[in-house]
Amino acid sequence: MADLAEILMIEHLAIKKSKWIVEKPYENEAFVNFYSYVKQCHIEVEEKVCFPIMEAYAFPDSKQFNQRVERIKADHKLIDTLAANMIKWNEQGNESLVAERVPLFYRLLVDHNASEETDLLPRWDKIQSAEVKSSVKDALSIIESFGVKKYINATCLNESTFNYIFRAP
Repeated sequence: MADLAEILMIEHLAIKKSKWIVEKPYENEAFVNFYSYVKQCHIEVEEKVCFPIMEAYAFPDSKQFNQRVERIKADHKLIDTLAANMIKWNEQGNESLVAERVPLFYRLLVDHNASEETDLLPRWDKIQSAEVKSSVKDALSIIESFGVKKYINATCLNESTFNYIFRAP
């Protein structure tokens, strides 16, 4: 079974490979589906499972580390606001503004994920706790609430790979 940090990095790679968002004309339904995965699944796992475990751990630089986590959470709010605005602008018929913002949205999301991989996730291996051991199960619960088929579609995993990653130890 993969650990939670590995799963998040796989998801980051899937998001990075979602470059189709900027390589073709904007399709509101496709964007809404993609962003619902990012917000309701990926960010939920980070903010409700991963980050609380990391913030509770007594790193030597806990104060600075927790400030980095707060910055990452603020990025989530910025990304959410931009996505909501893009959807609203599309509904208002302002396609040119949406087309202008799609590359910005993609770049912000990919850069944000890269900073998580640099600033936060490498520390996951240092944490030894019951929460770390149950974190994949907790993440799977969020994924199941979102919908496994929607998750598989959003991440471009196949069902066999999904089952391998989330298999019981």
